[in-house]
Amino acid sequence: MHPCFYIRDGDGFMPTRLAASPWEFGKQNGVGLGGLATAAVETIPAPAAMTTARLTIDILAAAPMEHTTARTRVLREGKRIQMVEAELVVGDRAVARATALRVRQTETPPFAEPNAYPPPESVPEVDFMDARAFGGTIETRKVSGALREPGPGVLWVRFGHDHIADEPLTPLLRAAMLGDFGGGLGSVLDSGAWTYANLDITLHLTREPVGEWLLVDAATASAGTGVGRSDMILADTRGPFARAHQTLFVAPR
Repeated sequence: MHPCFYIRDGDGFMPTRLAASPWEFGKQNGVGLGGLATAAVETIPAPAAMTTARLTIDILAAAPMEHTTARTRVLREGKRIQMVEAELVVGDRAVARATALRVRQTETPPFAEPNAYPPPESVPEVDFMDARAFGGTIETRKVSGALREPGPGVLWVRFGHDHIADEPLTPLLRAAMLGDFGGGLGSVLDSGAWTYANLDITLHLTREPVGEWLLVDAATASAGTGVGRSDMILADTRGPFARAHQTLFVAPR
């Protein structure tokens, strides 16, 4: 059994230690919540072959490390466009929400971005995170920058865990988790003095990623008002497939 963030428990999920927040003791982290909300969104059937063109994840409240349930609904139904939503609830409080905009698939002329990134096998392995993160299964290869170096960063990532126990990671779920990396990878702040937890994640996709290796190219900005923004390019070995953004809550430790 692979390390996992959640275990199915009756009508919901129990978070494991991998879902614990690095910012606030006894709370669930953004990777865990965002991934679980994305997995819930993907359970909603589409009326036709569709691509998720936009995925938005909002963290609505601090989520205790307790039994978490998901409720889903269709916001807009159609054969060309569909909008769906999943909300995570702990007790009687909504703690996170994912909304997906799906667009019908059809053949049209491609105008893809060029792939400007070296392949993962050509760049060095790095210890990007604490060895306990993702149950020690995550592999990272650095193109530029680092977690504790100020400035933009580019990183290849390969996930080896299950988000929900014994359930394989989907391409959209991999992309959603990667979208949580921007604030840390591209930060210009001293993590010993400042926290910069993200309040949301938005992905705009032209296609789903392919393969296990995914790349995030991240930079952050702030006007010094307590709010930051992370901007990311997400790519796979074929090239960029999405843009992602985070709103960062900046505060002294």
